[in-house]
Amino acid sequence: MAETAAGHKASYGEAVEALPEIGRQFAALYRSFWSLESVPAETLELCRLRLAQLLDSDVAWRFEEVSLASRQRDELSRWPDNDGFSPAQKACLELTEMHAMDARSITDAQADAVKLHFGEVGFVALVQALGVFDAMIRLGLIWDLSSMKVDQP
Repeated sequence: MAETAAGHKASYGEAVEALPEIGRQFAALYRSFWSLESVPAETLELCRLRLAQLLDSDVAWRFEEVSLASRQRDELSRWPDNDGFSPAQKACLELTEMHAMDARSITDAQADAVKLHFGEVGFVALVQALGVFDAMIRLGLIWDLSSMKVDQP
């Protein structure tokens, strides 16, 4: 378990502070996804939360990086048949689920569905973001963190 100097469970930001060689750069990379023009932050948040569901991370699920409509959050596990998600969001969520199982198994059709809405740049940004989100959630589970908050520098 990652702990602070006071012996409390650490947040993600506090945990990576102990890794000064990579901590700041990783936090900056993570924060950069939320201001991308190529993929809306709300769509990235849906994908991050879906990963949290799939990886069974209550800490990542409770954390809110971007505010979403409560209906979308409540219905996220039922996104395929839900009209509350746009076609673009559904394309990204389908790719997210495949990425969580095996990123190498993402099909051309799944990639093309994302590209249809966000272009090649958006597809690449989404795959990069998913890699970071996946790593953070898995490390959060391993380190038994109290929060997924990435502290500001």
